[in-house]
Amino acid sequence: MSVYYSDDKVTIHHGDCREVLAGMGDMSVAAVLTDPPYGERTHGMAKTNKGKGHGTKAVDFAAISDDDLRRTLAECGRVSQGWVVATLAYQHAFAFDAEPPAGLRCLRLGVWVKTNPMPQISADRPGQGWESIAYMHRDDVKPAWNGGGKHGNYVLPVKQGEAHPTSKPLAMVGDWVEKFTQPGDTILDPWAGGGTTARAAIDLGRKVIVVEIQERFCEVMAARLSQDVLDFGGIA
Repeated sequence: MSVYYSDDKVTIHHGDCREVLAGMGDMSVAAVLTDPPYGERTHGMAKTNKGKGHGTKAVDFAAISDDDLRRTLAECGRVSQGWVVATLAYQHAFAFDAEPPAGLRCLRLGVWVKTNPMPQISADRPGQGWESIAYMHRDDVKPAWNGGGKHGNYVLPVKQGEAHPTSKPLAMVGDWVEKFTQPGDTILDPWAGGGTTARAAIDLGRKVIVVEIQERFCEVMAARLSQDVLDFGGIA
């Protein structure tokens, strides 16, 4: 584990998020906004519809076990002052709705409906076309957010040509930043990928701690965040 970059807006850790979380204090960030890896079932079936290689395997990073995901999200709840918002395979979302990770409540499940989803390659059933969003919260703190009575669902396209194969829409993550945190807050993303949470947080006046186990995606974040935001001293 190492700090890839740090300044007064962002800290990028290159390493295993479990090690970073273990070194963080209770309630040390305002919220956790994240996109964990797929479980083995979903991960193994993931395909891409992005340009060359249509229908080929979309992800080349490790899946996460059900137990590891549950334990790591429980740690996210420990370090968060309130919210843990995560995009999840529906199997995990439904399981956590019924039995949340330790220390958390699942207050609502939402969906991201993709306007340009990957077709079903076998053509023998409808394509999936959506992902679950779990809105979880510490079970010892009264929940509050900036969304009033609004819903937590999104109808947005998958952005083509992203460096990370499972990148989430910046508009959706930016909406989470605005609804679940306040200006000046610190947000944690323990599975940072290509840095969408970091970009949204900085653009909207928050601070952010991100963790990514693959150095190539730390490089992607560096390049993405250096666009009129950060000075990475030539890293790109």
